[in-house]
Amino acid sequence: MRMITAAEVFSRLPQREADTNKGSYGSVAAVAGSLAYRGAAALCCEGALRGGAGLVYLASVEPVVQLVLARTPECCALPCRTDADGGILAADAAAVRQRFTEKPAVLLAGPGLGVSAGAALQALLGPGAPWRGAVLDADALNAIAAGELGQTPFLPACTVLTPHPGEMARLLGTTVDAVQADRPGAAQRCAQRFGCVAVLKGAGTLVAAPDGRLVQNTTGNPGLARGGSGDVLAGLLAALLAQGLTAFDAALCAVWLHGAAADRCAKRTSRMTMLPHDILADLGALLGEQGR
Repeated sequence: MRMITAAEVFSRLPQREADTNKGSYGSVAAVAGSLAYRGAAALCCEGALRGGAGLVYLASVEPVVQLVLARTPECCALPCRTDADGGILAADAAAVRQRFTEKPAVLLAGPGLGVSAGAALQALLGPGAPWRGAVLDADALNAIAAGELGQTPFLPACTVLTPHPGEMARLLGTTVDAVQADRPGAAQRCAQRFGCVAVLKGAGTLVAAPDGRLVQNTTGNPGLARGGSGDVLAGLLAALLAQGLTAFDAALCAVWLHGAAADRCAKRTSRMTMLPHDILADLGALLGEQGR
């Protein structure tokens, strides 16, 4: 297993060329948020916007849409009706899928979806889905682990799963202690079982591919141990995938950049007081120094 280096990250990041437009940098369709969990959608959408995606759409219930647009008016809204559990009505999730039939986007699903995640994912995924790739996080992972998409979920070709140890334990049908005792093995089993890239978050985040590739991240600090950090990472990862990086390259770049920005943020503020959205300013400074 090797460590991710700054040089390989910056060599893989897309350049912003002069003769380009928003269509040149891909689209992210974020299906996120519910009445109970509104902030997750705001964080993942801003992560995708700051990560360079040309267009970011948010499909969510109206109160979440209002919150996100107040923070980031650059986001495009796809308002959805609310189901009985405060989440996105499955029929509206199906309409979101249809919306991208002719202009495929990268799907970012899971942050803040709550108990309605399974029904939404059933409507969004499956054969013929238009997605160029997918980042599945948080409640999407719990729905997969619970078998709500079947024992062998049909996932887009370029899919990244982003579990923390608890979610990984559920995906593999084991315990958190077992995952933590053999993090490389857990990451590789997850990648092989679901046929996609797996990001096992935590100290020394791991990125595993089904073909056996495995890398470890060395950036980041305990200031990231706070709700919302993973939402920012998911948005950043989806943006890089939308800009044409492979699933493995997008994942290794995203985790390194996310951690490096967090290290700067901890020095600028502190590990105790830094918040997930604070990281985005430091991400901008980090990328600006590289002329990105």
